[in-house]
Amino acid sequence: MKLLHILHTEAAGGWGGQEIRVLQETRLLLERGHRVSLVCQAESPLEERARSISNSRFHLIPISMKSALSLWVFLTLYRYVSKNNNLDVIHTHSSVDSWLGGVVGKLSGVPVIRTRHVSLPVNDFFPNHLLYSYIPQRILTSGNMISDILKQVRCVDSNKVVSIPAGVDLRKFDSGISGAKIREELKVDSNQILIGKIGVVRGWKGHNYFLEAIPLILKKIPSARFVIVGDGPGFKEIKSKVKLAGIDNKVDLLGHREDVPEIMAALDVQVLASFAGEGTPQIIPQAFVMKTPVVATKIASIPDLLGQGERGILIEPENALSLAEGVLKLIRNPDIAKRLVENAYSFCLKELTVDKMMDSTIAIYEEVASSPQNN
Repeated sequence: MKLLHILHTEAAGGWGGQEIRVLQETRLLLERGHRVSLVCQAESPLEERARSISNSRFHLIPISMKSALSLWVFLTLYRYVSKNNNLDVIHTHSSVDSWLGGVVGKLSGVPVIRTRHVSLPVNDFFPNHLLYSYIPQRILTSGNMISDILKQVRCVDSNKVVSIPAGVDLRKFDSGISGAKIREELKVDSNQILIGKIGVVRGWKGHNYFLEAIPLILKKIPSARFVIVGDGPGFKEIKSKVKLAGIDNKVDLLGHREDVPEIMAALDVQVLASFAGEGTPQIIPQAFVMKTPVVATKIASIPDLLGQGERGILIEPENALSLAEGVLKLIRNPDIAKRLVENAYSFCLKELTVDKMMDSTIAIYEEVASSPQNN
């Protein structure tokens, strides 16, 4: 196996599934002996976390990437790539860095791979379609629905579009982990139902519908408790809405947490209420491994991920009643919940591990790095 030098670029300044996956793939590449350079948004959560990586084969380059038209950023990237003539692949992730890194790759002769993490529509007018047609040699997506969207973009070769879902790290997530400490922290009894939503708090993640569903669930199960885990641009708004709705004694907002496996182990149901944007949400395979029952909206690649209802309950997006009914179905039917989690667990171990994710990703790297046009 040839050891590779991969340059990841990520201009996003938040901390969600996309940025988490970039950091995760960086760490896993290093574990396999590869060399990784990471160009990321300066003063971002990704930079902060990447600074904790102590490895001689890792190089961090924080840059303020506010615009794809920044000549200074372009020249900085170009000089770095020129000095490191052993780069095998430039792997871009967001729009701004895909323009900057993509053009640098084209000029320097380093193959470019673009990952599209979200299922939002793509503008295929000129010159935007070049991000998916002319510049990259491969387009990776985190779900089949995103792949389908990109295959419709003008001039995109559908044979170059490959779906590689997010994988779960079995060293971190394990169904044997206890959630007792979390329940103790939240003062939730072992016989109380605890329903959670984990993820970045932003508009299309559906937190408003989760909040609307809570009173409907409480009518049937008055002792139920709820927890929202994650931070983001909508956190203060959701916190305010919880208080205004008078359910702050039933809902705990924990903000960002690193102990997600323990939190998930404490849950009776994990809810994903997104109505747009998702690819393969990392929280779903994580719940599969933790054997936590899942209720999720039928958008993007989620129905396929949930086996059309054989590995979790599918609900209508932007529909609080459907969400509440999905949660109540799992709670009222423990036999159904058990069957779903066992199906999900088996599927995840076979198809959704980080090892499989990295095997597929590295195979693409090797393919483009060894293609005749790059030699």
